[in-house]
Amino acid sequence: MIKTLSSINKQEKEKFKIPKKVQHIILIETIWKDGIFKVGKNKFSMTYKFTDINYATASREDKEAMFLEYSELLNSFDSGATTKITIALRRLNQIDFEKEILLPLKEDRFDIYRKEYNQMLLDKAMGTNGMVREMYVTISVFKKSYEDARTYFRRVTTDLTSHFARLGARCTPLDTTERLRILHDFYRLGEEVNYTMDLARLMKRGHDFKDYICPDSFEFKKDHFKMGNRYGRVLFLKDYASYIKDNMIAELTDMNHNMMMSIDVIPIPTDEAVREVENRILGVETNATNWQRRQNANNNFSAVLPYDLEQQRKETKEFLDDLTTRDQRMMFAVLTFVLTADTKKQLDTDTETLQTIARKHLCQIVPLHFQQMDGLNTVLPIGVRKIHALRTLTTESLAVLCPFRVQEIMDKNGIYYGENAISHNLIMVNKENLLNQSAFLLGVPGAGKSFSAKELIVFLALATNDDILVCDPENEYSSLIKALGGEVIHIAAGSDDHINALDMVEGYGDGGNPIVDKSEFVLSLFEQLDKKGLGSKEKSIIDRCVAYVYEDYQNGGKLPTLCVLREKLLEQPEKEAESLALSLELFTNGSLNAFAHKTNVDTNNRIIVYDIMDLGKQLKTMGLLVITDAMINRVTDNWRKGIRTHLFIDEFHVVFENEYSGAFFNSAWRRFRKRNAYPTAITQNVEYLLDSVLASTMLSNSEFVVMLNQAPQDRQKLAKLLNISDEQMSYITNADAGCGLIKYGSSLVPFINRFPKDTLLYQLMTTKPTDTHHQNKGVK
Repeated sequence: MIKTLSSINKQEKEKFKIPKKVQHIILIETIWKDGIFKVGKNKFSMTYKFTDINYATASREDKEAMFLEYSELLNSFDSGATTKITIALRRLNQIDFEKEILLPLKEDRFDIYRKEYNQMLLDKAMGTNGMVREMYVTISVFKKSYEDARTYFRRVTTDLTSHFARLGARCTPLDTTERLRILHDFYRLGEEVNYTMDLARLMKRGHDFKDYICPDSFEFKKDHFKMGNRYGRVLFLKDYASYIKDNMIAELTDMNHNMMMSIDVIPIPTDEAVREVENRILGVETNATNWQRRQNANNNFSAVLPYDLEQQRKETKEFLDDLTTRDQRMMFAVLTFVLTADTKKQLDTDTETLQTIARKHLCQIVPLHFQQMDGLNTVLPIGVRKIHALRTLTTESLAVLCPFRVQEIMDKNGIYYGENAISHNLIMVNKENLLNQSAFLLGVPGAGKSFSAKELIVFLALATNDDILVCDPENEYSSLIKALGGEVIHIAAGSDDHINALDMVEGYGDGGNPIVDKSEFVLSLFEQLDKKGLGSKEKSIIDRCVAYVYEDYQNGGKLPTLCVLREKLLEQPEKEAESLALSLELFTNGSLNAFAHKTNVDTNNRIIVYDIMDLGKQLKTMGLLVITDAMINRVTDNWRKGIRTHLFIDEFHVVFENEYSGAFFNSAWRRFRKRNAYPTAITQNVEYLLDSVLASTMLSNSEFVVMLNQAPQDRQKLAKLLNISDEQMSYITNADAGCGLIKYGSSLVPFINRFPKDTLLYQLMTTKPTDTHHQNKGVK
């Protein structure tokens, strides 16, 4: 018997007590606020929750890297402790879902849209997988006191966090309330919404915490149990195949029913393992020698060693080689499953499904007979192991039982972005959780960019009080904004709507000198007027004149306009100033004077779209710059009032065709981020965007990128910039409209987003000519 395993079994051996009430079945003796449980004589446990990684969509090379990193994690497990890896599947609770996700009605004229949106979310949630997949690591160790256990778990927390971080996953320790929540949700399924655990209040009243998490009753039969009104069954992996695929665990836990799976791991110190294997080799060699001696005694000198002895010799030598030269460790492991269902018939069906999946992988999963109670305590993330059907494995063979599948995005108070293309769970995004809130929306024409942006605008308009500003170069958003009660500002040559290009609110700029920042903006405007570019003299004159016009304003004068700036240029003695004034004449006194007058539109509406479709090619870039500057003014003003602003800028690539306008946009992007504004850039010409160093830097630094169907050249550049594997690129190759990849922080999640067409919201958001034609026909 291996010393470590013998020692652990001896320590875990306790006198059997017949449970006299339901609470006695839960093998937790004492709890502390920091999440440490005492689960036996001098045995303490702690549970950590870890996030998934994109193992299923990774390339072969990336999978190998993840596999090796996961092996390193398994090797890091302490020999003196037992580690339990748990995957918990539970059905999405509709009450919790409605509370967190659905839009509250406000009894205004937009409630008709809110009801449609809520119905769409409910249909999606109930029509998809509807399962929440959570993963835990529970460490249990024998220590003399709670203080010793706390010191030990503090070190373990650091090790686990760093190893999971290298895998690309987050690992966080659970406090007592969170650990008890897992048990409560399992024992009292359907009552998740009722969970309230105030430990201080319980102690004051002298209540037992188990009273609040245990089921109403337990009945244990030969091969199943009854828990309250639900039926359950604990199974274990009895026979392992000689070759197991790394997707077996993902398939076993891809059920549409409540279940929990645990792998209990006991690592053995390498020196002990080597001694054990050497003893086994010695035994095999002795058997082989004795067999050969018997054959020789019978004058059978040419006899060949039997196949089973030859295999034993080969396998034990390979095992020793793994331990000594391939950085493998000996591990003892047991796999346990618990299924729960409303009826015994459903439980039997689910059991058969699980066993069928196992048989496909040449493994055998069987129910535990007369050990259902011990099995239940083993599979739950408490830190107890009562099942002794251990199997000897190496690190590599244990790593094949990989718990990872695909990343999910299910943020609390998140915004719906579609369904996960692999797990079919809802994608709910809350950009507040990201390092920065800058976003890009990329895709070829017809891929669904405008529809995705409109869907987001609708949610923000209906669910929040945030301000929404849209720069619309193609008049795609006006009808939607009008329907949502917003203001449409139509800017064109000869239009009555004007925006002053030189508007400047208090606090404009990066916090230094606002006039310097405004001068940079004006320089970018002049760059648009003369495609040859500006010389150093022209730049100096413009900088000087901008300072003059704002000096007059700061001394009590009126807010300057481009007309005032032109007059100031004409006052300068240099010939270059006269030339600059002449260049500006078309945009002040000429037909393209949309930005040369005082602002005369309502800019106080919380939802504004700037429609610049009719500006024409000459003024379009200039229009984008002026509108972005107007957005900076609004964002600055909102920031001072404590209001969040969402910005949508379409045809974003246009401004990076010029060095100065690109530099201005880059500066504006930084200002948006600093002032509680969430900018979203929309573009179809990704190749042009990535040709600009500034734009590609902005894209690579953005934490949220939605990639729809991409052109071949764009795909290659995006793959290189964002480190996207070939398997992941397949989701943005010839993808249907509204389908693609979401980059969320370090995660890359494939998604599908199909909005129901028989809704008023779809009619408002669609840009398809056929849909628009039918809509107009219906209006007539």
